[in-house]
Amino acid sequence: MQKIFIGLFLLLTITSNILATNKNPIILVHGFLGWGREEISDTKYWGGFNDIEAYLRSKGYTVYTVSVGPISSNFDCAVETFYQIKGGQLDYGKNHSEEFDLVQNPEGKYYQGLYPIWDSKNPVHLIGYSFGGQTVRMLQHLLSAKINSEHPEQSLLLGNELRGWVKSITTMSAPLNGATIADIVNKFIPFTDSMLPIVDNISTDYYDLDLYQWDLNRKIDESFFGYLNRMVSSPSWSTKNSIAFDATLSGAKNINDMISIDPSVYYFSYSTSCSKKDPDKGYHIPEESLSLPNYPLCYLMGRIKINAGNGLVTDSTWFENDGTVNTISMVRPFTGEDGPEPMVYYKKDMRLRPGIWNYMGKYNLDHKNFIGFFLDTQEAVENMYNRFEHHASILYALP
Repeated sequence: MQKIFIGLFLLLTITSNILATNKNPIILVHGFLGWGREEISDTKYWGGFNDIEAYLRSKGYTVYTVSVGPISSNFDCAVETFYQIKGGQLDYGKNHSEEFDLVQNPEGKYYQGLYPIWDSKNPVHLIGYSFGGQTVRMLQHLLSAKINSEHPEQSLLLGNELRGWVKSITTMSAPLNGATIADIVNKFIPFTDSMLPIVDNISTDYYDLDLYQWDLNRKIDESFFGYLNRMVSSPSWSTKNSIAFDATLSGAKNINDMISIDPSVYYFSYSTSCSKKDPDKGYHIPEESLSLPNYPLCYLMGRIKINAGNGLVTDSTWFENDGTVNTISMVRPFTGEDGPEPMVYYKKDMRLRPGIWNYMGKYNLDHKNFIGFFLDTQEAVENMYNRFEHHASILYALP
């Protein structure tokens, strides 16, 4: 009986891929402090000690993983994602580079391309986790908008309107409207000071902060402490071309003011929560299953209200969180000048329409549980794999 069941499961898996409406590649885009497939050999960003990309490939899906700057701005990460997929010399654009004093074409940043035939006839599915959710939205915006100051032959991405290159956008545990912890940290601790303990524990032999656009990559003959001092003293951190700004409520509103939902693209969002309401005080406190490193973050986000100005004031609905991002912020963008973007609750066998967010539901998981970290049972690992496989099947069924 067991052999028959396994055989039927394999047949259904194979048949579902054969009958797929599209077989466009799925691109995985990491978030804050993320890394690529080869940077930390024993640990995959997408999967932890497991491997989501390899698993989906084994099921017949075409999947690629990009590696963008782990502490770079949303704009810079979007540009880096484009060139890693399409290929070519990385180009942050003349106007953007001059405004923020960047190295426009960093030396050595030429890519062969994960999917060189990428165009409107060969679109991709973009999946962004955490801050990567903002990155994929920005990439779609840059693809469809032409920046007049950019020469179309010099900058394929910024100098042209490349519509139809994206089939779908999926955000997972993403701060679509910002994360209050970013505002809390920025208010009390300079971003560079909050980053120092993290950077100090990262060996640049295998993990690259990838700040070549700021000329802040570590030099060959530079001591680690010399590098830290140069990085921390850089004026770049105080600009708005930084994740320190983009992750705040104001930074997210700036993005939401700029980006409009594309009527030709299918949108999906997932939210996570690992806090619970304190019945006596009304605040949110950590669930027992929350990972220990996230306890202080969860505690602060669960009780501090933010007044970021410009009408950006949080209330108790923002207290629920997953230890990193406020749950309410993950559902859909709603702080832009045009108001909340359209959304429906996803249901099995429903007719999916482009130009509207399909909310896939809330999962009782720690922020990193969703992509495979801190999973202590095989059942939890299988649930993670099934969740990604199910979503991949939805994407491949899109017309």
